[in-house]
Amino acid sequence: MSAKYNLVKKPKKKDEYLYAEEIDEDDDNHSSDQDAKKKMFRFMGIIVVVIIIFMFILYLISLLSTNRSYDYSDIEEVMRDAAIAYFQDHPEYLPTETGMIVEVDSSNLVVDGKMKALTEYTKEGVVCTGKVLVEKSGAEYLYTPYLNCGDTYATIELYRKVVSQDKIVTSGYGLYSNNGTYVFRGEDVANYVQLDNSLWRIVKVTANNELVLISEEGTPYSQPWDDRYNEERFYESGINQYSASRVKEYLDKIYNNPSKDDGEDIISTVDKTRMVPYNVCTAKRTVSSESKNNSEECTEVLKDQKMGLLTLSDYMYASIDPNCKSSETKSCQNYNYLTKDFDWWLVTANKDDNSTVFKIDNNGVAVTDNASTYSIVRPVIYINSKVLYNGGEGTKEDPFKVR
Repeated sequence: MSAKYNLVKKPKKKDEYLYAEEIDEDDDNHSSDQDAKKKMFRFMGIIVVVIIIFMFILYLISLLSTNRSYDYSDIEEVMRDAAIAYFQDHPEYLPTETGMIVEVDSSNLVVDGKMKALTEYTKEGVVCTGKVLVEKSGAEYLYTPYLNCGDTYATIELYRKVVSQDKIVTSGYGLYSNNGTYVFRGEDVANYVQLDNSLWRIVKVTANNELVLISEEGTPYSQPWDDRYNEERFYESGINQYSASRVKEYLDKIYNNPSKDDGEDIISTVDKTRMVPYNVCTAKRTVSSESKNNSEECTEVLKDQKMGLLTLSDYMYASIDPNCKSSETKSCQNYNYLTKDFDWWLVTANKDDNSTVFKIDNNGVAVTDNASTYSIVRPVIYINSKVLYNGGEGTKEDPFKVR
């Protein structure tokens, strides 16, 4: 090992020197190597950063130079969002009356800067046209995008999917044609619909292509149909007039001011835009009546309701048991998807007195009981014919989905 020495003069002894510090020449070489490595690492880091920046620039160029391919449902959402933004800027063009519809073409949304041309979203060679229908429903607006890409894709409403998918039957379980409506009947039917907050069943499709839904499980807590003082019974047995009932008040509360803690928030704000008002059939009927077509119940209606309850006729008609002739026959519980393992209220009241109403007990039997007793509330709603299908096969495991 070679070494060199620095001489350090001792302060108290003149001309006397000691070998006080040894400096290793190998240490100098090692320090030089470290400096060189550091410079190399810095240089390599700069090269990596330059490469990353270059690749990012190439990526941006590729995005700008090629079309981005969207799913068709994504394109529909782009059109819907663009229409919402458009009408926020132009509220004077919105429909002003319930049921009124305004249409805006996708080309207008492009001109107004709310979206790009449809060719920017579709695959090369796919030609599409689009429009958005805006319908006023009470205080809400339903925005429905329609995309038509020829044989490649076309927007479909839920009611069309329901009617086209389920073969119309004349016996057994399935969807029956009944005087311009389509009605689900039987025990095992694929009529489940998932809304934002809860699961529902399709009872029927009306002549106006609106879907009639009933809540699968209802609200978690039992409620009285009515608990007012009854002059004929001399106690709070309730009065079976639906328009002034506690259960109607409760349904109004679920729609307008639900309690999340009590599980009443079964309808979301978006769901409200999908709903349409309808006339609740409120006429009373006798226990022995054999009507199953609402010919009695619908002689009186409560107009423009957002929520109601199922009629006795609708419950009976859902059974395919031929012995289901009136509420007095227990066979209406057979082959009927509407039966549950709990008691739940119907809208129909007993015509023979003013304090009892019909409900379905936990065996699926239609019985009459004092309005003041407690049972589960299963709301019934009507869904707009323009609500779009978004997947699902209608089974409990894979219910229809909407958008």
